[in-house]
Amino acid sequence: MPVALKQDGTSLRPDPAEDPAAAEAGEDGARTAVSGQAPSMQAVLGALGQMAMLRAAGDLGTREQIQNELDGIAAAIRMFHLKQPDQVMRECGAYGARLTELIVLLHRVESLDRQYTRVRTQQVQTWLSELDRQFKIASRLVEVQRQDIALMGGQT
Repeated sequence: MPVALKQDGTSLRPDPAEDPAAAEAGEDGARTAVSGQAPSMQAVLGALGQMAMLRAAGDLGTREQIQNELDGIAAAIRMFHLKQPDQVMRECGAYGARLTELIVLLHRVESLDRQYTRVRTQQVQTWLSELDRQFKIASRLVEVQRQDIALMGGQT
């Protein structure tokens, strides 16, 4: 089975020694992507109750830590279709705030290391745009739900 790698050559799968629970969910997700089978109920319920772990406010971290945080946010965004729209909107707010903070922190260190410019422009801003799009989709779904409730109650 082929192994997906990040641009720096490290594997996208979590290291089982670091976090066995994440590794189990990651293996299940990788297996479903390759085999086309639906994820197990345990994997779905585990993903529903969790948000990506964000670093502390004001903490930029190393380039690898930034990349890992962005990968966690990306994985959380991929699970939005399994969550209620109001939960998606809350998570979009949290992730959007962190990504905006990352943009500011990366902008401060770009003059010292040019690689951070690419991270900011090609990754962080791209994910921020996607979160904006996901927020709009979720807010429209909330409105559809409101209209459905109004129609069932005979109200318009």
